[in-house]
Amino acid sequence: MQRYAVTFRVRPGTEDAVAQLLASYDPPNPEIDAETRLLSTSVFMKDQQIVRMIEFEGDFRKIMAHLSQDPSIQYVERELDKYLIEEDRRDMSNPQGAREFFARALMRTVTTRVPEGYGAVKQS
Repeated sequence: MQRYAVTFRVRPGTEDAVAQLLASYDPPNPEIDAETRLLSTSVFMKDQQIVRMIEFEGDFRKIMAHLSQDPSIQYVERELDKYLIEEDRRDMSNPQGAREFFARALMRTVTTRVPEGYGAVKQS
């Protein structure tokens, strides 16, 4: 399992609309191929600061390509653009714009700690 998170800021006064948008869109299909699948997404908000985290198995590039083609994700990204502060605006309509956004917004993983045996499949 891998995790990635991005961060961005929204304009003051738009927090409720952004929270509603990010909590209400239809999730994408989690299965990409036999080795790649989306496990979960989480959104955190403190004032105007947003952190979006995804957990997945497989190739991150396949995840991003899959998500960029999903109509629900395309919709939420277009709507989200209306609320971003000027410095965090992005163009997610093309691969170059998406790459630039992720290069700027991707958070560095400091640590991930998983207790031994967590998530392990029990044999009967």
